[in-house]
Amino acid sequence: MKNIYIKILLFTLFILQLYLPVTLNAQCLCAAAVPATPLEQTITIPPTTISTLAFNFQQFDPTIGTLSCVSFTDTVTGISVTGARNTGPDSTAFLFSLTLSTKIAGPGILISHPFSKQYGYDTLASYGMAGDTITYGPENIITNPYGSASTGGNAAYVGTGTVPIVFSINGGMITLDGGSNYKSGVSTTIGGTMKLTYYYCPMALLSTSLQNFAAFKKDKAVLLKWDARNAETIDQYEIEYSTNGKDFTTVAKIEGDHSPAGSYQYNYALNNNASGYLYFRIKQIGTNNKPGYSSIQKISLGDKVTNGIDIYPNPAVTGISLNFDHLLTGDYNIDLVNTAGQVIMNKKVKLSNSSMVPVNWNSKPAPGIYFVRITNSSNMERQISRVAIR
Repeated sequence: MKNIYIKILLFTLFILQLYLPVTLNAQCLCAAAVPATPLEQTITIPPTTISTLAFNFQQFDPTIGTLSCVSFTDTVTGISVTGARNTGPDSTAFLFSLTLSTKIAGPGILISHPFSKQYGYDTLASYGMAGDTITYGPENIITNPYGSASTGGNAAYVGTGTVPIVFSINGGMITLDGGSNYKSGVSTTIGGTMKLTYYYCPMALLSTSLQNFAAFKKDKAVLLKWDARNAETIDQYEIEYSTNGKDFTTVAKIEGDHSPAGSYQYNYALNNNASGYLYFRIKQIGTNNKPGYSSIQKISLGDKVTNGIDIYPNPAVTGISLNFDHLLTGDYNIDLVNTAGQVIMNKKVKLSNSSMVPVNWNSKPAPGIYFVRITNSSNMERQISRVAIR
């Protein structure tokens, strides 16, 4: 009968693990009741006896979209070894109670797994005599856990840095019977995974017919170039710019030629005193008056041209396109690096006066946050940008 109850419990936990994230996704809605898009990152805790661990998850990049909800889950397990020693002058029968609790805490997030168990009665000899000590375990204290918590679009999770999450385990042994003349100690080895999921709403509806949008500085202007595919119903392209990547203003309009395919370009004159960054996107208007948008291109107005790089699409599925705000010539190494610093993919390319590099992967990386590292082989100058894979 006991085995049947254990199987039922494990099955219930499995069902909860499948169901809870879906429920949260359904609660995080975008415009027109469209479910928000999930973006996951996972940290694995290797076996350790450290009682307090601090982790840093990557924040949600606000240029991808608007953060709707945050979900956090864990599957951390623990194995404990407990020891007790009689410190009194007499042989005593002890009844012990072991109480432990794991806690995961972050901005708006709190998950706790409590555990308690009784040991005894066990008779321990007087202090200093053979048999004055007893050991319990090793024993699984938290088996197959599934903890979850969620918060709304918490500002602490938005940015280009990291957000701290702290794991801790606390507790110890007390006597329910047998007096207080004893010493005890608990050593717990924990391990498992922690998963942070962002649910976000894209800023604008991306157009599938507006492709290969690139922007780069040329002389005292920014040259914008894009291709149109299946564009027979597109009446107009509007060039929009922004100084913060969120609020855009139309600076020019180009009429569509209603051809199946075509290429377009526009020169945006720069102010000599301009500094910081400019953001560009193309808005297309079709015969049905429904707008569609290109990806957003970021241009650095400073002297160091190595700052300007954009990744599209972001989040990515089958591959990405690296768009630079300047023309490149030479041999380059492109690495896809996970948050643990491991190189997941490497590609070597030779460029000649080009501002765009396509990168596809034959084996799709696990969903999560990654970094794209571009290294110039001749001078070892390096650029790093963040990309989400879903």
